[in-house]
Amino acid sequence: MSPAAMTRKQQMHDAMPHNDGAFYFPQGMIGFSDAHEYGLIYEGVGKIACLQSIDHPEAAFLLTPWDEPRLGPPPELNREQIQCIDAEDAENVLWMLVLNPFADKQWVTANLKAPVAVNTEKRIGLQCIRSEPELELRFHWMPQPA
Repeated sequence: MSPAAMTRKQQMHDAMPHNDGAFYFPQGMIGFSDAHEYGLIYEGVGKIACLQSIDHPEAAFLLTPWDEPRLGPPPELNREQIQCIDAEDAENVLWMLVLNPFADKQWVTANLKAPVAVNTEKRIGLQCIRSEPELELRFHWMPQPA
């Protein structure tokens, strides 16, 4: 593995919250407002993790960290959102995107309209619905794996 690839792997590992218990989503996730506790499954390889509801097995989401060089700076939280995830500053907030491998035969798509903000210190998350019309619901994130 090249030094650059090893650095990218370490950055991804550092970005992901470590598996020290459940994450609490006070408002649930889109389509699953009554599913509040989630486990984050990350094998330590690649840039995709699974957010799996503990109480509702049908609620599972593929997540990837926000890619600032590609997308620009992550969204800003408003006061209500900051209170919801009990964040004191942006440093403890990890932004992630929900991926959809089923919407397009050639691409895995990312939902830019509803990214997920996670307070990594307190393990509280929120899916943030954004109103900007230019944001894509099915942004071409990566080609479908062969």
